Order: sequence, then C-alpha cells, then structure tokens
Amino acid sequence: MPQFDFYSFSGQIFWTLAGFYFFYFFGLYYYLPKFSAMFKIRQKLIMTYIKENKTASNAVNTLNSFLSL
Repeated sequence: MPQFDFYSFSGQIFWTLAGFYFFYFFGLYYYLPKFSAMFKIRQKLIMTYIKENKTASNAVNTLNSFLSL
C-alpha cells in the first residue's frame, strides 16, 4: 500500500506536523489576541447592561412602592 511506504511515510508525518504547527501558531498569534479583545469588550458591555438594569429596577421598585401607598 503506497500510503504506508517506508520512504514516503516519514515525509507525510513531517509535513502533517509542520502544517499543524504552522496553523496552530498562526492562530495563536493572529486570531487569539482578536478573540481575547472581543471577549473583554463583550464582558464589559454585559456588565454595563447589568448595572443599568439594576438601576432601572431600583427606580421601578421605588415607584411601585410609592404608588402602592
């Protein structure tokens, strides 16, 4: 079977590992910082929405307690 030929098998392993490491480090140094920044901005936005919701909820509760008297 040609895919298990001793002379070409080591070359196939080498190029497979070389391609894997190339794409791994490319993604690590190119995409990972972009994803990290995106997740930080997303987390900050979510926390801002939560704080605004708590403020609005407190205002509604105060208004409801005033109206129920």
